[in-house]
This record gives sequence, structure tokens and C-alpha cells, in this order.
Amino acid sequence: MDRRLANIISQAECDAVMAPVDGAMTLPAQAYADTGWFALEAERIFARRWMAVMFECSLPGPGDVEPFEFCGMPLAAVRGTDDVLRVFHNICPYDGCLAVRNAACGLEHIEVLYHGWKYDLRGRLRAAPFWGGSPESTAEDLGGHNGDLVEVRSAVRFGVLLINLSGDAEDADNWLKPWAETVREHFVIDLLVPARDAQGKPLIEKRSVAANWKTYQENASINLLHEAFTHAIYRKSPEVPRVDGDGNPTFRTYLDGCLVAFSHDRTDSGETYDEMNLPMAGHNPARQPNVGFFSTIYPNLNVPLLDAMIKVNIAIPVAPGRTDLMHLRFYRPEALTCDNFQEEEAAVQDMFDIIHYEDQLAIEAVQKARSSPVWRQHFYAPRWDALHHGFNQLVMTDMEME
Repeated sequence: MDRRLANIISQAECDAVMAPVDGAMTLPAQAYADTGWFALEAERIFARRWMAVMFECSLPGPGDVEPFEFCGMPLAAVRGTDDVLRVFHNICPYDGCLAVRNAACGLEHIEVLYHGWKYDLRGRLRAAPFWGGSPESTAEDLGGHNGDLVEVRSAVRFGVLLINLSGDAEDADNWLKPWAETVREHFVIDLLVPARDAQGKPLIEKRSVAANWKTYQENASINLLHEAFTHAIYRKSPEVPRVDGDGNPTFRTYLDGCLVAFSHDRTDSGETYDEMNLPMAGHNPARQPNVGFFSTIYPNLNVPLLDAMIKVNIAIPVAPGRTDLMHLRFYRPEALTCDNFQEEEAAVQDMFDIIHYEDQLAIEAVQKARSSPVWRQHFYAPRWDALHHGFNQLVMTDMEME
């Protein structure tokens, strides 16, 4: 363990995280509440990994731009005239001013407030007025200085904009392969499109929770046992907790690279979820998929997949005790043209409004415990917590890499 990490966590605490689940302990409290740990996460996880930052449909047309912050850095997403979505450090190299100050649509170029530099939509400097005395000064007048915006490595996959700040993460498709191959067996994820309202606007929900990003992720798709106690929809279900009469699991877990997930056979959860009267998101639009999933894509995505839709949740780490969230559901294109789509989508949203509220109460209550002297590390229930255990080991492995 290197010195910076050793100043925050002991070797014994680290070893307890990496032990087999029946004798392991969770990440310690400081991993959820300490500013030094969070800063180290920014370097060793958020910068090195592929991280989801927004939905592609937020910038649908050429010249659409959106400034945002990630890990405290000002960035900007820009849709080019070639329809490619790119991300740049939102900094003019000359004066340090933000190149993009506000979201906008249909721009022909980006103009910097401070000194009027103009960029094309690929981040290339096209005009530096009066740099050499002439109002027509260009990049050629900079005397060899590079005036272009600095691009951030990015990719778009299944409707999500991903960035890799360090530039040296593995290929995005290789990273996603364990998740994609697992769920593609049952869902046509490459065909699905974002839900839209009657005016055609993507139905993106944004909210925040007063909790660490890991506290949110641990709950969102990998904590099975809480369902029957936290959520009304599950409390009334005879199929939850997900065990049969002899206590045997009625779920399957997956731990493979970025994939931390569980699936449930729909014959074992048929009474739990309300029927959706829309084309199914499985390979046969007229038939309910045999399996449903709750999946986490490490680090900051989680994706439930059920019947007619998949729901993509992006968790943006903001501070040790704050996580910003973006949610969007995806359906078959023909589902959006159904006369009952808005009614069905509104019913799903109503359900998730309740679930989000119930989860937020639990997540924020757990986060408060991180500051208590009696909660340092806690143990696992081996029958239920293999995914929680695996997720924490992914975090610990990344944090140990200098």
C-alpha cells in the first residue's frame, strides 16, 4: 500500500475488504466520508476508468453544446457538424476563460467571452481577433502556440456519453463486453431509443442524494435484501425476498469485469411487477423476456432491464456526501409510437418516483452512519451480499493502484 492511501486506510482494513465474503468487511467509513479518500478516488478511479457523464440525446443536433463539471474540472460536450459528440476541457488556452458558458443549440462556432477567440465545433481555433493587430488574426498568428481546445477521450454507447480523463482506459467496448454480452442474450439493447414526451423532448430526470456515490451504487442494483423492507412494491409481493420456501435463491449473480448484477427468472417474479402494455424490449416484441436484470456497470452506471424497457441511471460523484443522478428509460422505437405510450411511461415514472424516494431515505440514513464512531466497517450476509462484496473489492483494487 502506498503512503497516500496508508494515510487514510490501514492495511488491516484493506485486507478485510479483500478477504472471502464470509469473513470480509466492507470498505471503512472514511471511504464514504473522507475528503482525502474522495480526492484519491478522483485520480485512481474517476480519471482512469470510463465514466458516464450525460445522455447523448441531450445534444441531438449539430452545434448543440453543454458545459458541465466532472471531478471539479470544467468540461464541455459539443455536437459537431459531422454529428460526432466530443468533449473538451472547457478552457481557452490563452486566457483561461470558459470557452462555453451556457448550453446552446445550433451554434456555428464557439466564441470565448474574454477575448473573442472563435473555435469550430471540433475545437480548432479559427480566429484570434487583434492578436497580431488585425481583426482577422488567426491561429497562424500565434507564433507556434497551440490555441486549440484540449479534447477529452470520449465514446457514446447505448445512448450514454462516456469520458476517460486519463486517456489510457481500455477500449470502451472491451470494458462493456461482460455487461453487453450478458444482457444481449435477452434484450435488444442496440435497438432501444430514449423515452420522449408528447413534444419529443427526452424524459431525463435529474436529482441529487446526500450520500456518497458508492452508497448509492451499493443500493441501486446490487443490494437484494433491502427490497422487501424498503419498498412498498416489494413488501406486497409474495416473491420477495428472492428465495423459495426452503430459502434457496431464486436469483442468479454475475461478477465479471465491469459487471456486477443479478437476474431473476420472470416466472419467479411475475406477480411483483405491473404489466407493461407496450412492445417488449426482448428479442420478440410480442413476448415478455424470460429474464429481468438489475445490473451495475462499474464504476458509475446501473441499469435495470425489465420487460418493455431498460432504465439507465448515471451516478455523478460530486463530493464525499453528494451524488448527482440522471435517469432515462429506453424502449423499442415502435413503443414510442403507440397511442398508450405516454400513459404507460407516466405510470412507470410514478412507480419510480416512489422507489427513488424510498431508496433516498435509506441511502441518506446509511450515509449518516459513516460519521458515527461505532460504524467503521461492517460484515456481509454471504447469502445476499456477494455483489456488494465484489463491488467493494473493485473499488479497493483500483485504490491500491498508484
